[in-house]
Amino acid sequence: MIKSLDIKSGLFLLTGYFYFYKLMKWPNKLNAKRILFYSIIVFILVHIIYINLPPCSIHVWRQCNTLAVAQNFYEEDLNILEPRVDRRFESDGITGTAFPIYEWLLAIIYKITGVHYWSHRLFSLIITITATVFAFLFLKSITSNTIAASITSSLLLWSPEFFYHSINAIPDILALCTGFISLYYYSKRDRNKFSIVLSLVFLTLSGLIKMQYLMIGVFHLVEFIKSKFENRKLVKEDLLIISAGFFCLAVVYSWYNYSLHLIEQSNLRDFGIEIRSASNLQAAFATLRKNLISDFPELVFGFANTLVIIIGCYASFSKKSNTYLIHFSALLFIYCVYHFLELRQMDVHHYYMMPIYFVVIALLYNGVEFLFKKGRYAIILVLLIAQPILACIRIIPARWAKSDLGISQSFSDKSKLEKLKSFIPVDAKIVAGPDESGCIYLYFLHKKGFGYERANQLSEIKEGKILLESYISRGATYLVTTNASDVTNDSLTQYFEKAIQFNEFYIIQLKK
Repeated sequence: MIKSLDIKSGLFLLTGYFYFYKLMKWPNKLNAKRILFYSIIVFILVHIIYINLPPCSIHVWRQCNTLAVAQNFYEEDLNILEPRVDRRFESDGITGTAFPIYEWLLAIIYKITGVHYWSHRLFSLIITITATVFAFLFLKSITSNTIAASITSSLLLWSPEFFYHSINAIPDILALCTGFISLYYYSKRDRNKFSIVLSLVFLTLSGLIKMQYLMIGVFHLVEFIKSKFENRKLVKEDLLIISAGFFCLAVVYSWYNYSLHLIEQSNLRDFGIEIRSASNLQAAFATLRKNLISDFPELVFGFANTLVIIIGCYASFSKKSNTYLIHFSALLFIYCVYHFLELRQMDVHHYYMMPIYFVVIALLYNGVEFLFKKGRYAIILVLLIAQPILACIRIIPARWAKSDLGISQSFSDKSKLEKLKSFIPVDAKIVAGPDESGCIYLYFLHKKGFGYERANQLSEIKEGKILLESYISRGATYLVTTNASDVTNDSLTQYFEKAIQFNEFYIIQLKK
């Protein structure tokens, strides 16, 4: 019997051979579209191997929260204005989030496919490929070297952080995708009123999904101001851009104002809509140092891309004419302001750095174009081969191919998970923990109710009651825990009816 690991190794070898064989024909026999096409095919083949993985590894809590909202749309109500979370206590779970279009679309997919891990991973993969294609089309619109644009998009595709999240349930990849679509339609050489409207619709969507992605509007603004220096008269097209821009800002502001209202109304704070700056200067400098020395070159860009970006920085300022230098410089400035404001998030939440791809794509292009003009085809070929290899080495062993996926073994094994869930009545409202995220246990157990973050928290006194007693009075009927000390705690056992142990979990029926 062939082991699954051997099958995966064989697929990797075949994929790598295919990619290497095709690139060996370049630059004489490959055109721009084929370079990007082969990169995407290899990208898909590598990810298909892991398409059935449960949400796992780094930022698994964010994946579970996203999937919980999608599943609740699917099972309870498809009203996009009322996203619901699992840790809802005795409420209906409605709370404020970023605009849940990713979750809502995934719920629509669930209506067709049913709820499967591959459903959300394939959905995210399609979004990622779409983002890459539109990144290429955007570069093609504003540059003259189509092959360099294709190589740039291929290199960006294999940035380790992008590579990792490309099959994860996080809305950021959809915000990135709609951002590149917006840039493409606004930069089209044959731009008309329709493409302007489309561009600003996608800009609005990008900002709704994640507010920070509104920063790409700076590109539109600089282009608009530049056009007014060349032609000082306002025309109908200008009035359309101005009115659509204000509409975009108004819609995004209105949604987040509404979301904050929902959060305050429900007091369910799974999603933080706030600025999270560094707590002090020492923490700020430590985070920035880590970002610059480690996070950007290793994870956000990848080492091969970092080399191209350095070359691109030199090429950008050595060009005699650089039409879009001001556009991307303004984007970089806005990104830096955003990065500094959100420094606490930048310590470990690397996907918050993904908006920098809108800037980096220009530097990557300039680096590739510089090498191309110098005839350094061998270097470009090495980069095209090295970047995918480095991305796979950095992400796959650490996040997908190890036995410890960053979640309970009972969650990672489908048969064990189904057995665990069978001990709990379908309609039971449960207390689950200790789970710092407040969502991982509830999502995998497919239950609603209460969460607690740390060991022994349930025995703490809150408002004159032991916390567990308070939860019981609010409707909790089962306790599911991995903390053995909670099971033997005398202040808690008085509320226990009967208990079952399954692997590392204790399933306890609570007294009414």
